[in-house]
Parts: sequence; C-alpha cells; structure tokens
Amino acid sequence: MGRSHEPSAMGAGRRMNWQHSIEAAKMLAGSHETTPAPPGRPRQAMLRRAVSTAYYAMFHALCESNADTLVGQSPPGPHTDLWVETYRALQHRSAKNRLSSYIQVIPEPSVRNFGQVFVNMQQQRISADYDPRARFARSEVVTSIARTEAAIRAFCDAPSLIRRQLAIYLLVPRGRN
Repeated sequence: MGRSHEPSAMGAGRRMNWQHSIEAAKMLAGSHETTPAPPGRPRQAMLRRAVSTAYYAMFHALCESNADTLVGQSPPGPHTDLWVETYRALQHRSAKNRLSSYIQVIPEPSVRNFGQVFVNMQQQRISADYDPRARFARSEVVTSIARTEAAIRAFCDAPSLIRRQLAIYLLVPRGRN
C-alpha cells in the first residue's frame, strides 16, 4: 500500500523532509505546540512565510513520491542521480495545471484531495510571495497548514500504483495531436 510518513531509505539527512517544513510553517504561524503564538496580531511576513513553507512541504512531498515510485527508494548508489533528476523534474506551474485536470478523473479520494489542496496552496503561496496587498489571518493560515498536512499524510498512504500513475501523468509530456 502506501509508505511510511518517515523519510525514506536514503535517510533524513539526505532528503527534504516535508514534516520538518510543516513544523516550520506551524512555528511561523504561531500554532506549534512548543512555540505558542505571541500576544497580539501576527506579523504578515511570518504568516506569508508560513503559507509559502506549507506549500513547499506539499510540493516536495509530491516530488519525493514521484522519484520513489518511478525510481525506487534505494540507498545512495548508482540510482541516486536518476532519483534526484526525477525528483527535480516537476515544475510548479505544470504541476498545478496537470493536477487541476487529473483531479477531475481520479477515483482515489486521497489523491483527489491532495490535488485540490495543492492547487489551493499554490494560489495562496503566489499571493503570499508576490502580492503586496494580500493579507492573511492567523486562523486561516493555521487551517491551511492543517489541511496541507492531512492531505500529504493521506497522499503518502495512497497505493503506490496510484501515486506512480500520477507521477507519470505529471512528468511525461503529452503526445502531440
């Protein structure tokens, strides 16, 4: 079935760890268990960074799933370069566009939800990073982070065949008609 939520066989020190990014987003938003929110309104810069960090957790979880399902979760060795190349093959805009169309037809609820949350978080991330007029409320950011974390966990637990099919759909260019 799916895989563990722990970093895969290459080890925590060698891969992005989406869980660490989610924890960082929670700290930035003031919602982490060990780092309570300071009194008063949060600074917009912190909330913007939290939104962006949560999106990147999701993006990197997807990149890792793509590489793991297509190349394998092998330890460092002869396939490492291929794994990294596969990991880095996903582009942000094409991921959003392809996921937007894929979620219309995918029967797997966890993958459909992941795609919906991904598209939403990418839109929020673009606003957070590039729209100086955008304003974020702590409660909305905390909710977005929680949805992102839940979507990633469910996606990681989806059958590897479904995640492999998604990886192929996302990474292999469509033929010309």
